[in-house]
Amino acid sequence: MADFFRLKNIDVNLQRVINPVSFFDINPINNESEKRKVLEDPDYDPYFIYPEPKFNYDTVQAQLHSINEHDSAFGELLNKKRNLFIDKCEMLNNRGSKKFTVFSRKVYGTPSKKVLDHSANLLTLECEKEPKTIDSVKAKHMIQAEVNHYGFDYTVDTKNMSASAAVLVSKKMIFVKENFRFSDNFIRRLVIHEIGTHVLRAENGREQPFMMFFHGFPDYLATEEGLAVVNEERFGLLNNENIKNYAARAIAVQMAITKSFSEIYQYLIQFFTPSTAFRITTRVKRGIADTSKPGGCPKDFVYIEGYLKVKKYLAEGGSINDLYVGKIGIGHIEAIKEMQSLNTPKYIPKNQTFKSLLSF
Repeated sequence: MADFFRLKNIDVNLQRVINPVSFFDINPINNESEKRKVLEDPDYDPYFIYPEPKFNYDTVQAQLHSINEHDSAFGELLNKKRNLFIDKCEMLNNRGSKKFTVFSRKVYGTPSKKVLDHSANLLTLECEKEPKTIDSVKAKHMIQAEVNHYGFDYTVDTKNMSASAAVLVSKKMIFVKENFRFSDNFIRRLVIHEIGTHVLRAENGREQPFMMFFHGFPDYLATEEGLAVVNEERFGLLNNENIKNYAARAIAVQMAITKSFSEIYQYLIQFFTPSTAFRITTRVKRGIADTSKPGGCPKDFVYIEGYLKVKKYLAEGGSINDLYVGKIGIGHIEAIKEMQSLNTPKYIPKNQTFKSLLSF
């Protein structure tokens, strides 16, 4: 029992310190003005400007270093999470410089040959264009209605960002890209992806004895995003255009290691509209200022990597319910089964529920 309370204390302190750290800080604030320049001149390499940090990352790092360690299996996971956020603070502290790339690769890794080969095959898929008739404001209201229907007190809002949508579970916020247009199918996918995966896993994690189930285990991200893509597929919403987009992100991540923004953009416009190519390229080059230089953020390969891992896990008889105990990775399942006092997941996406939810 004494060990439980020591672990609980470490877990609470870790959650308190890392809670303000936001990935959104790597989104450039001059994205739209730079987009106009790229669309006019495909050879142009944007110069991205980033918001002032809302707090001192050095202070956060000092607080992380002061958190006690615990010599146990779960203690090691807490230690790994702490060290991951120390690197993430270094990453965020170096936005705009080439050091950003060094620390972002420590945080997210890089794609494997298997992921890149699979992505290359998907990039040649033929796609039917979906009419984009829903603007950001309408999309916000539609998603908010589904959140309310589910009974969660999350707020949905628009935001200037590279991604089409994002969830900040620590603040109970869901964001959709402002000044953007979506297809009907895309909004349905957002419901499954953001609410049916990210929000449900977070809210199940909130019910567990340790906050790391809510905030995310170390190395949980590939399972998180891979499960979201698998859920899109399970509910019949993952079409060729969607999976091709995820594949392009992985390829763009690999290209960003050595290539400029304009080189990646000109490659992608062979397969996508200029606007989509710009968005994918921005996602992998964000974090640095001068995008004519190599580097950027490699996070986006986790969608395909996670998709392949979750598909393999389920094909081998794994239970999707086990993935909903919280924000865990596939590799954590066996270890946490030995933990006492874990709660059975309360929220699991079910076909009959989401058929109702998706009847707009």
